Amino acid sequence: MDSIPASVANVKKDRSGRWTAGKLFRRRVVRFIDEQWRVLRTALDWTVWLYIVIPGLWIGGGLYLELWRDPSIWLANMPLWVGERLAVIVVLSGNLRTFSEEADVLFLLQRKEWGRGLILRGMGYTAVILTLFTVLIYAFLLPFLMTMHGLTIGSIVGLCLITIIWAVIGAIWRNLIVGRYRGWRKWAWKLVAAIVLGATYILPVVLLGEKWQQLLAPAGAGLLVLVVLIRLKLRARDTFDSDVQQENKARLAITDLLLRRVIERKPRIQLNRPMIFRNSNRIFKTFDPETILVETFVKSFLRRFSLLRFWFSFSALSVLAVMLSPWVLKLLIIAVFPILLSYWIQSQWRNMLAEGFISQFQWSDPVLSQSAERIRFWIVAPAAGLMGLTAGIAMYGLAGLLLIVPAVAVWMGINKFLSTFMMLKIKEEK
Repeated sequence: MDSIPASVANVKKDRSGRWTAGKLFRRRVVRFIDEQWRVLRTALDWTVWLYIVIPGLWIGGGLYLELWRDPSIWLANMPLWVGERLAVIVVLSGNLRTFSEEADVLFLLQRKEWGRGLILRGMGYTAVILTLFTVLIYAFLLPFLMTMHGLTIGSIVGLCLITIIWAVIGAIWRNLIVGRYRGWRKWAWKLVAAIVLGATYILPVVLLGEKWQQLLAPAGAGLLVLVVLIRLKLRARDTFDSDVQQENKARLAITDLLLRRVIERKPRIQLNRPMIFRNSNRIFKTFDPETILVETFVKSFLRRFSLLRFWFSFSALSVLAVMLSPWVLKLLIIAVFPILLSYWIQSQWRNMLAEGFISQFQWSDPVLSQSAERIRFWIVAPAAGLMGLTAGIAMYGLAGLLLIVPAVAVWMGINKFLSTFMMLKIKEEK
């Protein structure tokens, strides 16, 4: 019998005594589920179940039943496209699972059909998982779609089918992008893929309608694109390493989430020149200690993609919350959400002060307070302005564009009020 690596040494043989890709795949899926359950059990002890999970399910179930019996007026007035587009989250977030491991390279060179078998089965596994998420989202939206807007079961099934097809297309497409591109090109292509997927997912329903007969044509077109992407993935070369890296990330995703606030991560050392402020150009004209701290933080913030991604995500969700809320909640969101974002900015500013180069200087309390206030204002003001702009257009039309000015002015006042409390925390930590 041919020699096999340790990663498949424990796989059971079939009746003929031969190893099969199917048994290998099933064993890895079972092992993955077992690993994730072990990790979750470390966080879901009896106190979490008793005080968080069970009450959350009870309250959530009661609210869900209330939507069927007596839906809120503001929810009933919400347009249909809001519920139909909520499932775009599945389309833009799914990842292809291949269950590849490092040691596979030792035998995949001899048995290439095993590699194709793992990829095809991984696509099937990915489709099943994305189907479950899609069904959960549409089950949550059933009161909104059926009771308030009168959609039939056939229409909802058609929307689910479109969502599943586009979600699998997105998962395979992103996998091919990660395997082929590196650095900024990878993120640029991911952005292009997200725009194309979002547009092609939304436009068919807008142009053709939501009846299941009207969704057959886009579903057929999506299946053709899916077949092409499957063939491209099966024929792709030099993607094994990226598949292994993505599998390692998937296996450690829950662990990384649970330990994110526990393990202190050292920043990566970047030796190449950044894309933004490549020549370290000045932002502000003055050169006092307060301005130095502000300029250092702003440059560091704009150069770190992880921070920008969180800022854009929070701002987008805030704008969406403003769009979907009644006018009273709109004003409350405009006042409260910038405060939440400012606390995150404050924590990033403290991390910068703790870095080796910055911490070797002695900064006075007034300099720290004024620099933190300016940093919070400049980083949060664009998000506050976007929320004010969205609320103004929703309530007053084009005339509401002017609401961006009072929104930023309100944030300026709140920021000055917060400076006192933020400074007290800094003194307590000292």
